[in-house]
Amino acid sequence: MKKIFSIILTLIIAIAPVIANTKTADAKDYYRSFSKLAKHQARGEDYYINKYDGPSNTAVIAIHAGEIELQTGELAATIADWTGSDLYTFEGIKNRNNGILHVTSTRFNEPVVRNLVAKSDKTLSVHGCTGSRAVTYVGGQDTKLGKKIKASLRDAGFKVLTPPKHLDGKNPKNICNKNASGKGVQLELTVPLRKQFISDSGPTATFYRYAAAVSKALK
Repeated sequence: MKKIFSIILTLIIAIAPVIANTKTADAKDYYRSFSKLAKHQARGEDYYINKYDGPSNTAVIAIHAGEIELQTGELAATIADWTGSDLYTFEGIKNRNNGILHVTSTRFNEPVVRNLVAKSDKTLSVHGCTGSRAVTYVGGQDTKLGKKIKASLRDAGFKVLTPPKHLDGKNPKNICNKNASGKGVQLELTVPLRKQFISDSGPTATFYRYAAAVSKALK
């Protein structure tokens, strides 16, 4: 009995640091800004920037796209295409550990997106978050546009909730609020919702229905 207890205790001690490190990684970015990230990660090898800067006064962005927050870049690109909006995606393309490329919205100072957002009157920032239910949290300072997006998503059959404080996108330093009007919209889509967007054969009908709902409100 003592031997079994000793083995269990050893396992607990071994696993504890792993659990602690996971919590720390979720709570804090590896790099405190894009400027610091760029000193250690190579564009074209570790990350890719996709941009379309047209005549639109609306910008649709996904600063955690690619393998960082799955399906956010694809959704942003589709919405931008369907609404004729400008587009920016920062995409993680590392073979592994793309999570270290996550720089939170209030510290994402990559110059291409800063310039693109600064000249836009309307900005939509697409993000992914954790959660056990298929939910969208709509935040940001542009409450008028946010209400339109909420209503359109609900009409299309999607569940929309008011975001918790850490996902509300209200901070003036948030990239979505750094546009000409000083206010933008931030969408946070949970993992269960984004899993409905993709199948072995490609984007699903749910993906296109979601993109259509947001696009309708953005036009």
